[in-house]
Amino acid sequence: MTMIHDQTISQTQVTRLPLGTYDFVVHYAEMLNEATAEFRHSHSYMELFYIRQGELTIRFGDEDVSMNGGDLMLVPAQTPHHVLNIPGEKKSYFVMIFELKPVKSHGSRQSSDFREVHELDALLKQLPQNKFTYCAANWDAGIFLDQICTELYEKKFGWIMFANMLYYGFFLYAIRLIVSIENERTEVDDALNLAIEATKYIHAHYAEDISLETLAAHLYISPRHANRMFRKMFNTTFGKTLRSLRLTYAKTLLATTDLSAEDIAERVGLSSAQALRKLFKQSEDITISQFIASCRNQQQ
Repeated sequence: MTMIHDQTISQTQVTRLPLGTYDFVVHYAEMLNEATAEFRHSHSYMELFYIRQGELTIRFGDEDVSMNGGDLMLVPAQTPHHVLNIPGEKKSYFVMIFELKPVKSHGSRQSSDFREVHELDALLKQLPQNKFTYCAANWDAGIFLDQICTELYEKKFGWIMFANMLYYGFFLYAIRLIVSIENERTEVDDALNLAIEATKYIHAHYAEDISLETLAAHLYISPRHANRMFRKMFNTTFGKTLRSLRLTYAKTLLATTDLSAEDIAERVGLSSAQALRKLFKQSEDITISQFIASCRNQQQ
């Protein structure tokens, strides 16, 4: 973030922006960094994270989600979470806790001009509940954050209203990005079962020098999206999946052929017999010789 007069965003008092029969209420907004330590918490309001620089890791239950500069995350109300404080992890991120709150109708506040706010409320309710919505947006939100910082620091006439409108503008643009990317994912998922296609690709190419990048290119998605897909659908990573399949195929060859470790390593896509022995020891906690002896004992 471009620092202005050595100040940054720190909005700890509740503010409201009237929007017809709704109020956009900001309960808390602040720019934070790696010096911030969080405890596991939840609250009655939505929370929006925007990563300005570096990498941020947020824990939801047993799931850790890593975010990079430009990424967004919307956390629904009543969803326990906290930012992990990882030593050496430099980061700058903006947090806004807010709600779109219905208010009693009063004459002048009833206007068709605010129809879009009702649509926005309905849209927010359609997003996953009790589950974060992650968006790799690669967005530079400086136009909003720097202006908010200026308003909070200089406090010129009308600064509260200006700051509130900037918060709302930031929120609207963030939601536009989140909804757009969610819709793109839905379209991709409808056209292609990525999980099945990914496993087919790995089974067909495990003996080659493949990577997360080559898989992503095959699926016409970004490597980051491919990585998230693996974690979401298989609760593991591409690398672990590939190593597991290579080990399985290697075990079959060891048990059914007289091929050398060098030949088997080459056939399953490993760089050397030493790499195969290392993978075997790490995964099975036995040597290749012990595995072969065990297979022969079972065949007798």
